[in-house]
Amino acid sequence: MRITKRKGFSLTEFLIIILITIIALAIAIMLYTSVNRDYKVLISYLNSFVKARETVDKISKDCRMAIRIMDNYGAYTTSDDCLILKVPSIDTSGDIVDVDEEFDYIVYRINNGDLWKTVIPGSNSARLSEDGVLKKSVESLLLASDGTPLSSILHKSALTRVTVWVAVSETVLGKKYTINPGTTIKLMNYEWRFIR
Repeated sequence: MRITKRKGFSLTEFLIIILITIIALAIAIMLYTSVNRDYKVLISYLNSFVKARETVDKISKDCRMAIRIMDNYGAYTTSDDCLILKVPSIDTSGDIVDVDEEFDYIVYRINNGDLWKTVIPGSNSARLSEDGVLKKSVESLLLASDGTPLSSILHKSALTRVTVWVAVSETVLGKKYTINPGTTIKLMNYEWRFIR
């Protein structure tokens, strides 16, 4: 009996190894593409959520200070996407000047796809005047009270709570993703008398 020594792979074995390597690389590339796509979508979603949540928090802060929601003020009218808040004027140290006589007005509204904030200070207020974009690319601002849209409420000055939703959308890889966080806020109204 003769013993022969093998010196390498046969052509068939070599082709099988190449085929297995190609299949493994194809699977790795598909996994990488899928993970990369999911990563982009997740980052976009998180950025939209943070943007919307920051916006809701800023509006909430002003709503908590508000004495009332105004039906209108100047050229602005409170509706489902415009909010006018009447807040006490403050002095340079941030204390309330006179809650019965001195007021500032804060307006939130959607203008050309951006959320604008306008601050109209009273005559003796140290609050800074402001009129500019609070957040860019905000799709909508939705306002309601106890489930009723603000446009359906006749006398908004009697409201003690307001619900605010902000919709922010972003398109990633050809698909539109929208996040819509919201919160219900209790206005200060005249509770300051009982807090002091």
